[in-house]
Amino acid sequence: MYKVGDIVIHKREGISKIVDTAVMSGKTYYLLEAKRNGGEKIYVPLDSIDNCIRPIMDVKSADDVLKYMSSVTKDFIANTKQRRDNFKRKLISGNIYDIAYLVMQLHLYLLCLNDNYEGVHFGPTDIEMLTVAKNILFDELAHTYNLNNDDVANFVNQKLNSF
Repeated sequence: MYKVGDIVIHKREGISKIVDTAVMSGKTYYLLEAKRNGGEKIYVPLDSIDNCIRPIMDVKSADDVLKYMSSVTKDFIANTKQRRDNFKRKLISGNIYDIAYLVMQLHLYLLCLNDNYEGVHFGPTDIEMLTVAKNILFDELAHTYNLNNDDVANFVNQKLNSF
């Protein structure tokens, strides 16, 4: 399935590299090194690999995700608990479309921050979840399109404006 040296997406940590395999207590694990969080080492059991990691998007899939992002509209949930629960479900799903949705919500919120949109005030937890989503998506897009991380935001804006 995967081999040492492969770059993958860990659903919680984002872009990661498979650096080794290990057998512990008779169970085989992939050892991943996350790009962020100081290169955190993550052990992923081989028997639940599909629940934890996925391959990096190819360019066509990335283009499809960006096209989807261009269709996302403001969806600010005023109830803080409901909003956080919704964001958390989307973030931990690992689904790239859920992650892209969160990134767009952060972007749209920041655009209308001074407008006090429907009385919605994002707190630190909201911003943190949305920032994690942005990091996961932008790291993957940088890898897929062979961009420097510093260039991804401008690239995404250009792509979104082209749809």
